[in-house]
Amino acid sequence: MARKTKIIATIGPSLDSKELIDEIIDAGANVLRLNFSHGSHADHKKVVEWARSSNKNIAIMQDIQGPKIRTGSLEKAMQLERNNEIKLSNNIKFQDEAILINYEKLFQDINEGERVLIDDGKIVLRVSKKTKTIFTAIVEVGGELRSNQGVAFPDSSLSLATLTDKDKEDLEFGNQLNVDFVAVSFVRNADDILNVKKLINSDTMVIAKIELKSAVKNLKAIIKESDGIMVARGDLGVQLPLEQIPLIQKEILNESNLQGKITITATEMLTSMITSFRPTRAEVSDITNAIIDGTDSVMLSAETSIGDNPILAVQVMANICEEVDETSNKNYLNKKDILVSKELTNSLSKAAVQVANDSNAKALVAFTETGRTPLLISNHRPDAPIFTFTSIDKTYNQLNLFWGVEQVKINRLETTDEMFSIANEWLKDKKNFKKNDKVVIVAGTPPNKEAATNLIRVMMIGEY
Repeated sequence: MARKTKIIATIGPSLDSKELIDEIIDAGANVLRLNFSHGSHADHKKVVEWARSSNKNIAIMQDIQGPKIRTGSLEKAMQLERNNEIKLSNNIKFQDEAILINYEKLFQDINEGERVLIDDGKIVLRVSKKTKTIFTAIVEVGGELRSNQGVAFPDSSLSLATLTDKDKEDLEFGNQLNVDFVAVSFVRNADDILNVKKLINSDTMVIAKIELKSAVKNLKAIIKESDGIMVARGDLGVQLPLEQIPLIQKEILNESNLQGKITITATEMLTSMITSFRPTRAEVSDITNAIIDGTDSVMLSAETSIGDNPILAVQVMANICEEVDETSNKNYLNKKDILVSKELTNSLSKAAVQVANDSNAKALVAFTETGRTPLLISNHRPDAPIFTFTSIDKTYNQLNLFWGVEQVKINRLETTDEMFSIANEWLKDKKNFKKNDKVVIVAGTPPNKEAATNLIRVMMIGEY
């Protein structure tokens, strides 16, 4: 059985040659993630060129950095002890007596009683006193403080912009590279997504990373404006108690699938394989549960970007996904209705899946311009494989992220008879379908028109 759950691999120093890029694609990566928190524009351009010269089709995801709040530089690391009192400021005049934090609106946004988390929550401070220039804070969880460590304020409402000047420059560069997806960091509300859409190519899909408490609060509106959602469990686990993350993950996946959007589960999926040749049992269970809960794809971060065994990590992930995918017909999504029922394309997609399941069709075939039809078919989790034909290069790339979809690049067609004929011949030649094998075709008439999906046909191989 072909794997249906897709894999995103993050690029980094461990994948710094064309040969390694080819290997990671051959190992099973469907999407390459460019982390714009690291690397230069020249580095990212080189990877895109390598990837697009591969023998296999691959999608490119640009992940923009977003605002980064950090501590200042220290001459040497210092140990913060529990219950000790320390000073915080954003004014360099107080660097000798306070820990500096590079957030301009620190005293406007942070109040007494609120927490300050440093280094992914390893150090926890709570503000006990606030003046116009200095905070006093109590150390609740101590640890070693080093230079330029990340700072988070889970109890505070920050007024900083989601897009920095660096992000805007990076998005323009992403437009030049013609990336297929843009992942947006530190999304707080739907407006953050709309602001990104104004700056990118209109056919680029936007993925909202859910990693802030405010994003969870505004989840439905964010999903509505996005093409897909990433459950970014790393920063989310800093913002919220860790014991809440598994249930929030289920909530995010559930709501995203109900709205018919792409879903990605990320962070620490195979962390042990940064150095190990074998995952832990807990990691395998984590991946399995994410797939059962309806994720379309799973993402590897440090495992492939800086890990010792990036190729093996993708191979292991692919094996786990394939094993779970064999039971996808039992997936709970089969029992749910996608809440875009007023959309004709969804009604037709749902009907096509039901016809295919009830008639034991050997395949579902979708002809698409934008990818919307195969995405909705995919979200209904049909038993049969999904083959998608498109003449649009970018859509062809983006289909790499859709659960269970195998895409075929074709020339533009002018009639439905041409559609039926090309599907008939391709299934016979490439998939060894036999005469009278049953397939369900979803298409639009006339061809080559966006949002024109209006046809379902049950076709027997050999009719054309």
